[in-house]
Amino acid sequence: MEPRDFKDFVFGHFAKISKALSSPRRFEILDYLSHAPKTVEKLAKETNMSVANTSQHLQSLLEAKLVKFTKEKNFVYYSLADDQVVEALRAIRNLAETRSPDIEYQRKEYIERNDQVKVVELESMLQELQDGEAILIDVRPEEEYDTQHILGAVSIPLHELENRISSLPQDKKIIAYCRGPYCLFATQAVEVLNSYGYEAYRIEEGVNEMKNSDYIQ
Repeated sequence: MEPRDFKDFVFGHFAKISKALSSPRRFEILDYLSHAPKTVEKLAKETNMSVANTSQHLQSLLEAKLVKFTKEKNFVYYSLADDQVVEALRAIRNLAETRSPDIEYQRKEYIERNDQVKVVELESMLQELQDGEAILIDVRPEEEYDTQHILGAVSIPLHELENRISSLPQDKKIIAYCRGPYCLFATQAVEVLNSYGYEAYRIEEGVNEMKNSDYIQ
């Protein structure tokens, strides 16, 4: 192989991954799959796309070997190829945050409601849980909790929160988490809890941000 051929071969494969990640919707699909395997129908609903468009995006991700699939009865479940994909998504996100400070501005306005939603730091949360001063709830869909969750968290999907709110003690802080700093579920949960008189907080971190810690079950 000539030097030019070698460079074209290697960088061509690098570019193949970049091309697969060039679509915001494909990036979004990978983010959802980082929490649990999902069917194309579920992904279509999450991304507000048609099943046909979602399938096309999944095909691109399959060709780049970023996702894989398994068949269970009449359903096909897609999942990330491995944890390296999660690491790549985090690296790209961190780079984007560094290069585009307006991302943080938009996130604080949309997710934190311009500081109207209280945020608790991870270390403080862990200490309060250990001291029995707080309850941690996972407000993601149940299948994501079943795949992986923060140790000690109680699964209360957002759509079930109001029906199950009486099961939560009012003499303790209620801390909610979801899919990480760009997910709205925990914010909405805090707003619901506050409306019922609870002292509620969200944490920025989700399972992916704590992937290599001892606090993931």
